[in-house]
Amino acid sequence: MATKARKQEIISELQDFFGDGAVAIVADLSGLTVAELTQFRRKLDKSNAKCRVAKNTLIKIAVSGGNFEPIKELSKGPTAIIMGYEDPVAPAKTTVEFFKSIKKGTIRGGVLEGRSISTDEVKGLAELPSREQLLASIMGGLDSGARGIAGILEAMIRDIAVMAEEVAKKQAA
Repeated sequence: MATKARKQEIISELQDFFGDGAVAIVADLSGLTVAELTQFRRKLDKSNAKCRVAKNTLIKIAVSGGNFEPIKELSKGPTAIIMGYEDPVAPAKTTVEFFKSIKKGTIRGGVLEGRSISTDEVKGLAELPSREQLLASIMGGLDSGARGIAGILEAMIRDIAVMAEEVAKKQAA
């Protein structure tokens, strides 16, 4: 059993864990082997997310008064928190895809922008395009607009050059 000092240390670590988070997903990792959990954590690292398992009472103390307070309602039974720090879509997508591939683990819900979200909303979040994909599509749209403007300007310059050439031919004749 952890001492009171160790529990305080864990609470402090959990508060740091929740500190700069964008999204928290609450899951039950029961049935996962150590190898599967390690594989899951490595996949989360690639999407700038982390997974933490802790006692529910310590989680509830750590989230009190913060943006992730709705986690208290989801912390029942074996609880793992998947925390995303930049793009809220990436950890949801990684979690949903991993659970589908190994056919283990369940998502209980999550917290996004201080609001509790259901399991279906987490799955819906996973279906959204990632931040990088959205930025790429925006840049593609801006690029095509700039190309269109450049094409119009080029055509106008070409027309002016053709007209100047015609005027020069008439004056010479």
